[in-house]
Amino acid sequence: MIEVNNVTFNYSLQGEQDAPPALRDVTLRIEAGQTVAIIGHNGSGKSTLTKLLAAILHPQSGSVQIDGLSTDSKGEDLWTIRQRVGIVFQNPDDQLVANTVIDDIAFGPENLGLPRAEIEERITEAMSLLGIEQYAQMAVSELSVGQKQRVAIAGVLAMRPRYLLLDEPTTMISGHTARNLLQTAHRLTRENGITVIHITHFMHEITDFDRVIVMHQGQILMDGTPATVFAHADELHEVGLDVPMVTRLGQRLYSRGWTSLPRVVLSTEQLKAGLCSSN
Repeated sequence: MIEVNNVTFNYSLQGEQDAPPALRDVTLRIEAGQTVAIIGHNGSGKSTLTKLLAAILHPQSGSVQIDGLSTDSKGEDLWTIRQRVGIVFQNPDDQLVANTVIDDIAFGPENLGLPRAEIEERITEAMSLLGIEQYAQMAVSELSVGQKQRVAIAGVLAMRPRYLLLDEPTTMISGHTARNLLQTAHRLTRENGITVIHITHFMHEITDFDRVIVMHQGQILMDGTPATVFAHADELHEVGLDVPMVTRLGQRLYSRGWTSLPRVVLSTEQLKAGLCSSN
């Protein structure tokens, strides 16, 4: 379990007392095996929260615990947290370190000091999960951005984390590649029990997640299922967010008498089913 307890974090230099903190008194729990989306406009605090969960940053007040281990820990406990929490950044070039795909995926397990046989097993497993076996011997520099993103995720998965943090990984890739990436993330939760935390500002990406956390001005504004959160379309609009197009269309149709539709439509399939049932 991930536990965030009354966490505040401020990037301001000492003496800049008037600058608002990036996070203010944030408390939340994330159970193992959940898929969680964190949304919010730029500056809402979502990426700062992600870095705190990965122990890249440390809270200035409050605490962050990963399976009971504090991210303020040193030595063995911090090493354990870094193995359990894997993070994938927006730009894959920020975390790809080797010349070839296979060497990059091997980098993490090698730094764990694992036996060669286990390293090879993890490489094979990670490449299979991401469907990138054919790229094994390719130079990283020859890959597309989408392919690099899959290699970055494979490198994280080779560490066999319990928690996978995706920090806006779909911003630089095509819609088709983004859908494939998110389908893979959901499959990792179903088949491997990995907790996936996806930070994004694309509302259509999060309709299949178990839970949605809305950040605004460094605090949690909403926390619930996608249907619960998107039911508050007006409140989301007030903080610079929207609902998926299909949800907005469903709400308009419902208000005009199409009561066979769900109050909150999350997919085109739901929309079609509701419209057909009214005939």
